[in-house]
Amino acid sequence: MNALRLPLAVAATLVAGSAFAQTIESCTTSFTYDSPPERVISIFQQTTEIMLALGLEDRLIATAYLEDAIPDKWLAQYQTIDTHYEEVPAREVVLASSPDFLFAGFDSAWRDASLGAESEWHDIGIGTYLVDSECRNKYPGNVPIPVDTIFVDLERIGALFGIEDRAAEVSAELRARLDAALEAAPGEGLTAFLYDSGSDTPFSAGCCGSPGLLLESVGLTNIAGNVEGRWADLAWEAVVAADPDVIVINDAGWSPADEKIAYMEADPVLSELRAVKERNYVVVPFSETVLGVRFVDGVERLAAGLVELEL
Repeated sequence: MNALRLPLAVAATLVAGSAFAQTIESCTTSFTYDSPPERVISIFQQTTEIMLALGLEDRLIATAYLEDAIPDKWLAQYQTIDTHYEEVPAREVVLASSPDFLFAGFDSAWRDASLGAESEWHDIGIGTYLVDSECRNKYPGNVPIPVDTIFVDLERIGALFGIEDRAAEVSAELRARLDAALEAAPGEGLTAFLYDSGSDTPFSAGCCGSPGLLLESVGLTNIAGNVEGRWADLAWEAVVAADPDVIVINDAGWSPADEKIAYMEADPVLSELRAVKERNYVVVPFSETVLGVRFVDGVERLAAGLVELEL
């Protein structure tokens, strides 16, 4: 079954005995809420943007970690939030701010070196949610993640905050745009290397993560599509052997696109790649390569870039 067309999962379960009470699943955990959260910390950019897209900035007491820039359409909302942490804050800092809900975009948030397990927060009465695409119990890295994880998150967060209609509107708009982008498929017949980061060893898109799904969504053939995992550590020799038609470049704060382009163009071997010699690059912000509310922006940007290249 095409990973882009999997059916939408049921997102929230009403609990008997309360007018609001809802149990929201988060990968292998769940938490029951008797009212919508009021003091939320979003951890990683995609969760911040889900909150902004749903008009929930008034519930955010803090955000943490930007991979790139907040789009202009949400910037005014973002600037009303009191606290923006550059990194994931320490557990003690989070506890001191008295949140009632922690919303994470990557499973690394729940590691011991970061905030600790979700269950530990539940034990002290603080709810948590990890975006559905990061559920390793469902998507361990050997099967593609379905794009419908975006809509699972929107439905669950909409239900949690009692704004189901708004969440449905956002989902409907994204679905319509995605369907239009999938039909175009300007990358059909072309090969692509996604350059995320790294110099000695390039970090790229494996078979089964959102960056690979991004390439697939416009019809591109990922040169590392046979590598198991969400991401792939490639050898430059493999990139040279594949000699891809186009290079899709992640643009992130920790690894800017212009630095990666300069590296390839200065290298005596990589500069001989067809895509480098012809500057067949499409730059996509990192936040548009993850399965959040900007993934469709990434699909549209990549499709438009391919059309502009006239390959």
